Amino acid sequence: MAVKLAVLGADEPLAEVLFRELEERNLALAEVFALTLGEAEAAARFDGAEIPCQPAQGFDWQRIDLLVVATRSRAAGRFVDQALAAGRPVLGLGEVLAQHPKAVWLDPEHAEFPSGKLWLVPDAIASLMARVLRPLVASLGVERVDAHANLAVSAMGQAGIDELREQVGQLFSLSAIDSAVFPLQIAFNLIPQVGDFLPDGRSQAEQAAAQALQYLLGDHAPVCQLSLAWAPVFYGHSISLHLSGGAGLTLENARTRLQNAPGVVLMDEHLPGGYPTPVTDAAESSAAFVGRLCGSAAGTARSLQLWLVGDNVRTEAMNLARIVERLVEKQ
Repeated sequence: MAVKLAVLGADEPLAEVLFRELEERNLALAEVFALTLGEAEAAARFDGAEIPCQPAQGFDWQRIDLLVVATRSRAAGRFVDQALAAGRPVLGLGEVLAQHPKAVWLDPEHAEFPSGKLWLVPDAIASLMARVLRPLVASLGVERVDAHANLAVSAMGQAGIDELREQVGQLFSLSAIDSAVFPLQIAFNLIPQVGDFLPDGRSQAEQAAAQALQYLLGDHAPVCQLSLAWAPVFYGHSISLHLSGGAGLTLENARTRLQNAPGVVLMDEHLPGGYPTPVTDAAESSAAFVGRLCGSAAGTARSLQLWLVGDNVRTEAMNLARIVERLVEKQ
């Protein structure tokens, strides 16, 4: 049976890439609805045709079989609740909906669907980290991971992209800086706050990413401390990983496993430009790029540092598309 699909936030960059990913899979979709939280002026492209965006407000959720949330806007929450109340399953990013009482996690790499109607897909931070850590954690005895991620503004959708672009223009024209999407000026700046703060000092986004990573790594998940910051980059997250563990955590062992890891590209030459960056390598790629490996030892304890970059929008669109594909195949 062909599936009727609605995409909320259809005028966002994530939705644009999601539509391309769904096209490539040639899925049996009876109808696709493009929903927007704003004015219904834009249009989405899917399967060679334009789909006019329509407001999510007032949409009849009985018309669809699945709602995919492709926006990080807080306003999406009430439409998620409306779709669930209408008995329709919802698929979205964990960073957005992790606090929802009905949410359950899904791994894009595995076929099992837990009970429930609100399924969460890990965001790009957890997905990229898990892809690199999976071949290392169990086999090399990683006991702890300390990570810092610099997030591209496209994680906040078109509004984040527009704010960075506009602030750059304002700075060069010596105009006042307007900040609406980010808590402070993002142009030529770093902002160590992604999401609202929790009582323990972490942010909601940091908590959601840690939860998603724990889920993806399962029983082998080490202790993980994660901090996030906004960076003035349009596309591509960059993550510094510091791993600690036992005698098996050597530079040579890590290189061997990363060279053979699916979806991972190792770029670790000791020369200028011999490492990956978000703009020169990760943009529009589905791979996780790893470089700047260095290790140290103190007695039996060892540590390893590495640098990881990946296209955040492409990663999240692929995760969502894989789940939609599996749902369609189950019909």
